[in-house]
Amino acid sequence: MKAASSYLDRFIAARPYLVAGLLISLLIFSAYGASSIRMETGIETFIDTDSSEGILLDGYTREFGTDLVFLVVESENVRDPALLRYVDSLGADIADERYVAGIRSFPAAIRSVNNGRIPGTEAEVVETISRLPQEARARYVPSGTMTLLFVTLEPDLSDDAKDRVLDTLGTIVSISSPPPGVSVSISGDPVFDKEMQEAMRKEMGMLIGIALALMVAAIGLLFNHVRHRFLPVGIILCGVFLTFGTLGFFNLRVTSPVIGAFPVIIGLGIDYGVQLHSRFHEEIRDRSLHDAIVATLSHAGPILIAMCTTALGFLALLSAPIPMIRDFGTACLIGVVSCFLLAVIIVPAFFVIFGYGKRAEGGPDPEEAPETGALAGYSRFLGDLAVRVARHPVPVILLFGLVAVAGIQYDGAIGINVDQQSFVPETMPARVSFEKVERTIGGTSTVPVMIRGGDILDPEVLEWIDAFGTYEAEHRGEITAHASIATLIREYNGGSMPASATEIKTVVARIPAEVRDAYLSGNTGAVIEFATVDMEMDAVSALIDRLRSDIVWLEPPAGLDVQPTGRSTVYGDLYDGIIHSKNRMTVLGLLLIAAFMIVVYRRFDSLAPLLPVVMVIGWNDLIMYALDIAYTPLTACLGSMTIGLAMEYTVLILERCREEMERGLELYEAIREGVTRIGIPITISGLTTIFGFSSMLASSFSLVAGFGQTTVITIFFSLVGGIIVMPAVVALVLRRAPEPSGHRSGTAAET
Repeated sequence: MKAASSYLDRFIAARPYLVAGLLISLLIFSAYGASSIRMETGIETFIDTDSSEGILLDGYTREFGTDLVFLVVESENVRDPALLRYVDSLGADIADERYVAGIRSFPAAIRSVNNGRIPGTEAEVVETISRLPQEARARYVPSGTMTLLFVTLEPDLSDDAKDRVLDTLGTIVSISSPPPGVSVSISGDPVFDKEMQEAMRKEMGMLIGIALALMVAAIGLLFNHVRHRFLPVGIILCGVFLTFGTLGFFNLRVTSPVIGAFPVIIGLGIDYGVQLHSRFHEEIRDRSLHDAIVATLSHAGPILIAMCTTALGFLALLSAPIPMIRDFGTACLIGVVSCFLLAVIIVPAFFVIFGYGKRAEGGPDPEEAPETGALAGYSRFLGDLAVRVARHPVPVILLFGLVAVAGIQYDGAIGINVDQQSFVPETMPARVSFEKVERTIGGTSTVPVMIRGGDILDPEVLEWIDAFGTYEAEHRGEITAHASIATLIREYNGGSMPASATEIKTVVARIPAEVRDAYLSGNTGAVIEFATVDMEMDAVSALIDRLRSDIVWLEPPAGLDVQPTGRSTVYGDLYDGIIHSKNRMTVLGLLLIAAFMIVVYRRFDSLAPLLPVVMVIGWNDLIMYALDIAYTPLTACLGSMTIGLAMEYTVLILERCREEMERGLELYEAIREGVTRIGIPITISGLTTIFGFSSMLASSFSLVAGFGQTTVITIFFSLVGGIIVMPAVVALVLRRAPEPSGHRSGTAAET
């Protein structure tokens, strides 16, 4: 680090304006990269599209038109012929639009059993409805005051094409002339995704703005004993720009968890600027500007090590089986590295160009004097507390360790929430429409089972499909109904299954294409739709596991591939993924950091800073259980992120105490001096980080707000672990270190 800092110092001192120009060019380039950022909210953020499950889901989506938009038509009486004619006309207008593959509506179903016409009186409508299959009645008339018009979009549409279709649908609805008392709203997964993207864009800008405002307030209040106190905020702004640019330049996805990454980056990145600025402020008191910069950069090694441990914590997130967690880890990794590199370059370059002010003749500059007042009192308090802890290390470690062990025992009792609908703002129109439909028809949850291969219309295959669906509906209380090509054939054949392949084909030909194609794709693809009650994710996951077991047990005919798929299956697998990956990511982060510390320090006592970190993980589990905070795709990252957050404080304290011992101080004085000097910067960076993460509490996305809440708690615990527990660990580690050979002068020690 000293060799690198010497080269960097000489380069910046000789060419400060060139460095400034390069930084400005980099930021302009980042702005260009940021312009190409793409946001994603679809199901692919939960599942890898190239995995077997992703390929199956893609096939199901393309073949059975699950990319569906539905219009919710509400009226006092949906059996009114005037309303039916209005919905029929609305459907005809929509069917002619580009990218619309087809529509399914209540009037179309009535015409299919009424010689192609809509009845003229309500009594005729009621009589015609009685002739509809039960499945059609449940789909189109969930209540007497609501009917649904389903719009199937063409498969594999781009996001831009979907947006154009949705805009067109909105226009058609707005210029239509519904009968008095009739209202129409648009919902469905594409609408949900579009509104979520728009909310994410607004939310990201708002959160970054709030985080920066809180940072400015925190720095202004807590960092006012140095000159140019707001320099770290400028570094963070540059870091955010560079992160945006990198994400856009490399075409990396921005998903809902990535919204939460930017307050993380701001909160962590401010620390590097504060630490370097504080060290420079300390060194400039009795050195020239050039020597102070050299000394600051030469002592940046612990900050580099702390940044590397933080980065390794985020690197562990890349092992997650869930794409959105990997997206979050990638964004945080890019952000913290960018902020560190910018801090190392900007801090010396800024002071070379603008200087740090001159001492007044005859005395020290007040702003360059040691901290006074509250800060001085707080520094003394930290030093005294550290010594008291260091003199009784074992009881302190045991006490805090027991609390951590108790917390770890509760980890399995913490709930898990992976329901995307619950993560978005409650007032989002698409969510309101979804919930309205759910309240009316008692839930919209389905678990589709995809069947591929062989001849689906073979009597043996149809018999198995019918038997499997009936068995599950009878033996699984969570399943309320099932529908398949087999149930349709029964309905259109008087309730019995045809005996021969010829009879089957004749019956299938009588089924309207809009109904048949929802369950049959050619002769080699079919789906069984199981309607379920609304369930928690653990129950959904258990049901899917039972379906998979029953498929094997009931032995489908040779050549058939039968597997559950759809959103419910994805969310169920996501639930399992969080259960199995959250602890694995934490352990991987610990192993990566442990290996890194041993490689860097080449001794096993370098693992000592990990002890308070493990304690913080246990404390987090305890507080999450006590406050009933559930794991989500974001808080599942908490273990790995905690390692990176807490390691920074513990490493800096250990290194500063070790540095003071190398200057010739005995153990307890070294701990007092080290904690006194590093305590203020750590507290300031910790509090400003808390301020930054607090911005997430203002998010309307419960996913982000919940993550902000847990992260604020984590940072507070990290400060406790660093300031209170770490001096006890330092006392045990440095007590065994060789005593320095006498007191050395400051110059000798520096040499």
